[in-house]
Amino acid sequence: MIIDSHCHLDALLSPPPLSFSTSLNDRVHVKHSVYFITMSTSPLDWRNQLERSQTFENVFCALGVHPWYVQDIDLTYLVQLERLFMTELVVALGEVGLDFTPLYKESRTLQLEILVEQLALARRFEKPVSLHVRKAHNEMLEILSNTAVKGAVHGLGASKELAQSYVDLGFKIGVNGVLNRDNARRYHELVRYFGLDYLVLETDFPHVKIAPSEVSFLSDIVLVAEKVASILNTSVENVLEKMTLNTQEAFNLSGVLNGK
Repeated sequence: MIIDSHCHLDALLSPPPLSFSTSLNDRVHVKHSVYFITMSTSPLDWRNQLERSQTFENVFCALGVHPWYVQDIDLTYLVQLERLFMTELVVALGEVGLDFTPLYKESRTLQLEILVEQLALARRFEKPVSLHVRKAHNEMLEILSNTAVKGAVHGLGASKELAQSYVDLGFKIGVNGVLNRDNARRYHELVRYFGLDYLVLETDFPHVKIAPSEVSFLSDIVLVAEKVASILNTSVENVLEKMTLNTQEAFNLSGVLNGK
């Protein structure tokens, strides 16, 4: 089994494949079922993401407001999100977080307010979260230390000491195609430091591309797994097995996988 812990399937013009067994068999030499957790970014794409998860048995949905879009929502969004958590199969809150890079730092106060509201809802409904964090780790860690939630920090490019702070709070670390870049030393160090114990695989489709390709593919998850295996001198099968278990734990998927 393979689980892509963070992708955006609303970007697909055609329905997501139920599998890509040919490419997997070529690379892994065994048959794997493939699951996707598709992330939303604002209420405008919630219905689209829900429809994907309702249509395809191997697609799971996460709903939330991304920090880039907090200025685009009104006060009804939290009521909508609460209702969907109550009535629909939503496995996680995501993609949510904080982004204090220059382009988005003007909304810093609003980002903090919206994140705290969303995390409170996640805690109430016992939903794991998928976090986007850029230039805001001190603030994020302070908020998380006072909020009993878990999940994964997606695409974390940070020191191993900072990543350990998230792991200590019960989070997994998402690794994607950035790992496949030769100059991504920090990502390589994180993999060596944590091994397979605290990492989850993701593509962040369609936003992360693996050179020399100029586009992103859902099957890039295999290339990421191969890179992890190379760094740790282990088999791809071992990487897939362990990181699938990590994802199931982070996103409470064991029962959902059996019952969807």
